[in-house]
Formats: sequence, C-alpha cells, structure tokens
Amino acid sequence: MTFSVQELAERVSGRVEGDPNRAVHGVAPVASAGPEQLTYIVGSKYLRYLADCEAAAVLVPTDLAVPANGKTLIRVESPELAFSTLLKVFHPPRIPPEGVHPSVVLGPGVELGTGVSIGPHVVIDGEAIIGAGSIIGAHTYVGYGVRIGDGTRIDPGCSVLEGAVLGKRVRLHCGARISSDGFGYTRGPDGPVKIEQIGLCILGDDVEVGANSTIDRGSLGDTVVGNGTKIDNLVHIGHNCSIGRNCYIVAQVGIAGSTVIGDGVRLGGQVGVAGHITIGDGAAIAAGSGTMTNIPAGEIWSGRPARRHRDWLRASSAFYKLPDLLRRVSALERAAEDIDDEEA
Repeated sequence: MTFSVQELAERVSGRVEGDPNRAVHGVAPVASAGPEQLTYIVGSKYLRYLADCEAAAVLVPTDLAVPANGKTLIRVESPELAFSTLLKVFHPPRIPPEGVHPSVVLGPGVELGTGVSIGPHVVIDGEAIIGAGSIIGAHTYVGYGVRIGDGTRIDPGCSVLEGAVLGKRVRLHCGARISSDGFGYTRGPDGPVKIEQIGLCILGDDVEVGANSTIDRGSLGDTVVGNGTKIDNLVHIGHNCSIGRNCYIVAQVGIAGSTVIGDGVRLGGQVGVAGHITIGDGAAIAAGSGTMTNIPAGEIWSGRPARRHRDWLRASSAFYKLPDLLRRVSALERAAEDIDDEEA
C-alpha cells in the first residue's frame, strides 16, 4: 500500500512543507523510520531525533519551529491524533467474515442483527439481542436477556452475563467479565450470607474494556459506565459505581462499590478508590494512589492516602529529609549530654 505525502496530508487536513510527491509505504517511530515511512513528533523535546531521521515525512504541530534540514513535514493540529488516523490506513483492522459458526449455541428467542459475526463455540443464552454488525469472538458467553448494541466487538473468551446492557461500538478485549455479581454479603448466624445482585451493568456507547477487567452488576441499582470511557487491563469496578463519560482508567485500578466518578476523570495505574465517595469532573489521580475521600472537580491528587498533589510533594520531600534530621538531632543530644557532664 503506497500513498504520496500529499494524499496522506489530505486525509488529516495537514499542510505539506517539502516534497508532496514522496512515496510512503508505512509508518514507524521517529528514531527508526526509514526513507519510505511516515513518523511524527509531538513537541520540541523530540526535535533532536530529526537530525538523523530518514523518514519520508514527519507529522509535526502547526506551530512548532523546525530547523530547515530538508525534511518533508506535514503540519497538523495534533500529530498524535493524525498519526493514529493514518495507522488505520496502513494497518486496517481485520474484520471477521459475517455469519454464525456451526458450533455456536443460540438459546430460545435470541435476536441477531444484520451482518453479525459469531465465532466458534460461542454460547448466547435465551432472549439476548445482538446488534447489527457486531462481532463476537470464539468461546465467549452471552447471558440471558443481554442487550448488545450495533457495531460492538467482543474478543475471544469474554463473559457478558445476565443484566448487561452494552451500547453501540463497545469493545471488550479478551477475558473481560461484564455484569458479574458484586461483592455483597451480610452477617448471618452461621457466617456471611450472600445478598443477591439484581441490578444492571450498563456500558455506554464507545466504551472500551481491557483484557481480564471485571465490571460488577449493581446490587439494587445499576452500575453505569459513561460514553467514551476507556478502561485498561486488569481493572475492577465494583457494584453500583457510576463512571462518567470519556474517563481514562489505567491498569490495575480498583474501584469499590457505590463510587461516583465524574466526566473526564483520569485514574493512573494501581489507583485504589474507596467506596461511597465522589471524584469530580476532570480530576486526575496519580499512579499508585489510595483515594479515601471525595476529590473536587479539576484537581490532581496523589499519594497513599491521596491528597492534593502539591501537598503530597511537600510531604514526600520532608520524608526523605528525615534521616538527616535524625542525625542532626542525635548530634545535638550528644552535645547536650557532653555539656551536662562538664557542668557536673
């Protein structure tokens, strides 16, 4: 697959500086791109790579000053976004053929939309509805009465259990578990007694769930993940959580039940969120933090337990000064003891 620099620029509304007719056969990182490949940089700190870069063309920000070194540039508002768009041009995703594999088991009352692709050994329980153009990979289970919207893609080995409602264009990666029972128990005379979980697990349009992540259904209310939210691998979201739109939840995050997370929130890797708290719109929590209290909208928090990022930096700085402080205190104590001995 070959395109000219100009053809690629037109696909991303870019402006060419240099030779618009150079041929491009593929894409690569800026440090290793060859003379027939496209690459990109996002800011001035990456300019050092351009001196030795042999790429046919480089996507750069519209306002970035680039030394005149004979490189062909494509100026765009967001090089990373443009590069993501052009990646799909050179590497379009493989779409399985339409149809239902002979080994698929369909329960009574299942409705399949037009153009679906159902892979080997899939089981779809009764009354489930699969939207048009959806793809369900091999060895996936879809529970009774589940609703799956148009254009959804479910990779092999997933479980979408009773109570799940998936919007349009949802993506589940291998091993995702949707609408499993929440961790609900009460004390009985002979030990823990399970509280039945009867709520829904609702994923909005364009939600993506990473490999081996789990999202519990609600207990009495519903668990909801808003449109456009992206969830990484190995994430757990407890019952009755409400996750806003366009959030980023990175690997190994754990969110306890009945937590409310606003729109555009970012949770770094291994963040732990206590139950029954609220995280405001646009807040960000740094990787490894333990969140125990409500977080206002737009603020950045970090640490264990989490606090405002500036406060955590001050506390961390003071912590690493403790050994020197202890040495100084010990020296002062010895000096005071010497003085006491002399006076005695």
